[in-house]
Amino acid sequence: MKNPISLTARISLQFAATAACVLFAAGLVFERVGENQLQEHYRMELDGKMELVRNALESIPSSTPTSMMRVRLREAIVISHPGIAIAVAASDGTVLFSVGQSEVVKHLIEGAEIGKPTPVIWALDHRTYRIRARHLALGIPASQPANVAIALDITEETELMAEFMRLLWFSMALAALALGWLGWVAVRKGLAPLHDMSTTVANVSAQQLDKPLPAAGVPHELQELVSAFNRMLAQLHDSFRRLSEFSSDIAHELRTPINNMMMQTQVILSRERDTVDYRANLQSNLEELERMSRMVSDMLFLAKADNSLVAPNREEIDLREEVVKLFDFYEALASARHIHLAQSGAATVCADRMMIQRALSNVLSNAIRFTPEGMRIEVTIGENADRAMIAIDNPGPEIPAEHLPRIFERLYRVDAARREGDTENTGLGLAITKSIVEMHGGTIYAESAKGRTRFTITLPQRETV
Repeated sequence: MKNPISLTARISLQFAATAACVLFAAGLVFERVGENQLQEHYRMELDGKMELVRNALESIPSSTPTSMMRVRLREAIVISHPGIAIAVAASDGTVLFSVGQSEVVKHLIEGAEIGKPTPVIWALDHRTYRIRARHLALGIPASQPANVAIALDITEETELMAEFMRLLWFSMALAALALGWLGWVAVRKGLAPLHDMSTTVANVSAQQLDKPLPAAGVPHELQELVSAFNRMLAQLHDSFRRLSEFSSDIAHELRTPINNMMMQTQVILSRERDTVDYRANLQSNLEELERMSRMVSDMLFLAKADNSLVAPNREEIDLREEVVKLFDFYEALASARHIHLAQSGAATVCADRMMIQRALSNVLSNAIRFTPEGMRIEVTIGENADRAMIAIDNPGPEIPAEHLPRIFERLYRVDAARREGDTENTGLGLAITKSIVEMHGGTIYAESAKGRTRFTITLPQRETV
């Protein structure tokens, strides 16, 4: 596979190609203008000579003999062009006047095309001529017009023009190469900040994610890129921190039940015991295994949610009915602690019934766990515009403000020792609830003050695209 062309080379080549096209177009214009100017010069000179011949022929008296007519024509026509040839012949073929190289004059008399609107190009022995031939009236009454042909030797001018054009095209080729090189130098210098930034990015490692790229001195065009990269670094640093903490927490969570099972099993196997002891040990091990199974299931659900592998099966559900079902499920647990469950309001949402039940169950069970005995938990349901709101409010220990933004993180605990040995709680409930709510396009947040804690969930009442 070929390596892609560098950005410097790509811009330089595009600049050089553009410059070459401009120079080529300018060269064509210069060439066309030069040729037109030269042709106009030849036309004016031929027309001028033809006008001199016309005036001379019209001024010769009828009594002038032929020999004398030649002298008068020679005196009247001033030959200023060294390569000019002129032939004047009567209608009967008599040569009245001629000047120039004999072979050229012969061609003018015998082969010149009379009346052509534009001069004719003719070549002889590597020489190039421009010829104009016309019928001109004589000053002799009742005489036939004379045939006048004039040839200009344009060999030197043509060669000079060709040499000029070769020099012009060669100069433009050199200019295109020079512009390409200068463009490469300019682009390389202009992209130096990008090269420096690439070098800095190449040195970024997992241990340096908290060190953003310096924004000072960065060109305006790269500031947005630097800002986006720094935001990405901050997100990566936060993700690495959470992953590190999560790995540590999950290792601790799994180590505790494994150590418990190992210790209990070692104690049971230390001597012979009866069937009741073995059954009790197996029952204890089963509880630990169930806890680990729930934890693995929760972790798998979160992993799928993070990678958008969980698709909600949406249907219209009545939140009031779902809360009543949860109250029936937790009635026994709440009654055992003399906790009263109360709900008010109603709303409907388009959501996955099982997921919403799981999310509400996680928050409600969390509220029951931390509500003092004999107190009251209130669940309020309402509507605001096109969104439904569920608020679960319970009395109990306040959550410090600095911990509120993180309580939805996986395995995060305000007080790690508070739930030590709790086999019912895996520490992933609120994280799962947050994933479910966000999966439905909703939000969840917590407030804790004056001895009460409130979790508020908002969900769109209609499916969002």
